[in-house]
Amino acid sequence: MTMPRLFLLALTIFLLAEGLTMGSSEDPSKLPHDLAIRVQRDIEKYRKSDAQILVRDARGKPVEGASVLAKQISHDFLFGCNIFRLDNLPTEEQNEQYKALFKRLLNYATLPFYWASFESEKGRPNHERLEKMARWCKENGITTKGHPLVWTHPAGVPKWLDESDPVQVKHLLEMRVSETVSRYKGLVDIWDVVNESTHTRTFAGLSMYDYTALPFVWARKANQDATLIVNEFGVIGPNGGDQKYFDLLSQMKANKVPFDAIGIQTHMHRGPLPLRQILETLDRYAKLGKPIHFTETTFLSGGKETTPEGEKKQAEYVEQFYRTCFSHPSVKAITWWDFSDAGAWQGVAAGLVRKDMTPKPAYLVLDRLINKEWRTTAEGVTDSTGTFSFRGFHGIYRVTVSDKSGKSKTVEFHISEKGHNTITVRL
Repeated sequence: MTMPRLFLLALTIFLLAEGLTMGSSEDPSKLPHDLAIRVQRDIEKYRKSDAQILVRDARGKPVEGASVLAKQISHDFLFGCNIFRLDNLPTEEQNEQYKALFKRLLNYATLPFYWASFESEKGRPNHERLEKMARWCKENGITTKGHPLVWTHPAGVPKWLDESDPVQVKHLLEMRVSETVSRYKGLVDIWDVVNESTHTRTFAGLSMYDYTALPFVWARKANQDATLIVNEFGVIGPNGGDQKYFDLLSQMKANKVPFDAIGIQTHMHRGPLPLRQILETLDRYAKLGKPIHFTETTFLSGGKETTPEGEKKQAEYVEQFYRTCFSHPSVKAITWWDFSDAGAWQGVAAGLVRKDMTPKPAYLVLDRLINKEWRTTAEGVTDSTGTFSFRGFHGIYRVTVSDKSGKSKTVEFHISEKGHNTITVRL
């Protein structure tokens, strides 16, 4: 056998050993068979729990044959997006459509607390706008997050800030964090505290570690019950993802810095992140023992303008991405970036809806997943012990129970990841 043929044979054996075949490779935008099985299995395993509804009569005795309807009305998992364009579109009709589409699909909204625009004049932060946005969200059952408190990008540095005095800068930064988190307690209780610290310069001559850690101490003092997040980009990658960020988080955890969740950005302006790498990165970062939030996710449906072909590709990848992330037990939130192409970051077709506020196919895919496939309705009758059992996605349920005489009662019931998930209904 000639040397070229020996080389080709050896290469073929090597590729087969690696699970590949000559002339083919794994499509990063699609779930390979082994991962698809894992994802479907883990959604069932981690996102749902067994539940029991016990029906009793006025004397406390089991009611057999009672009709039960349990309908999920909310999710525990946070499906979100930034809401920067709330009431900020050209026409009232567009503003109303934006709000209607947002609240139909999502239960989580990121609000803009960029220091440069939030406090463009020293000592005069724009609370009116942010409080109005937060109140609208609260009135519509949408959990809010503030983004970001600390960031040395120009958007996070007001023009009036004189950085020549490190002591004063540190003092002003502490005031900024403490006063903002304290003021918004009850309206905004989740915060991206420090943004992109492994990729940017620091404030006040602080080391990267101190620059990242100190604001969490300040924020925790301001709101003991807040969820405090570290946020970073460039995390997903081969071999379990970015090492620098992992090391920083490990050091913060070892030193008991009060951060509550790991933020991972996934802006995909240049194409899809491989789904296998996403799961491998999640598996590794989950070892830190903290919840994981996908804080900023983008996949384009075109360049500056959306296109039919781009929308098709966006929808296909969105479904695979959300299934993959939703399946992982450490992931507690996914935030899309931006909701509409109107005013989207970098002026590209990043939205789930078009500039005219009509839904793209990606919006419809998420609507199907969030409001249909991942939402439980269970119906049946109680057994001889007065029990109706079912398995449902985590969230709030409206439960209606009726006995054979027509007497009925409606209650709310929370099925949670770690709850007892049993309720007694007395007729």
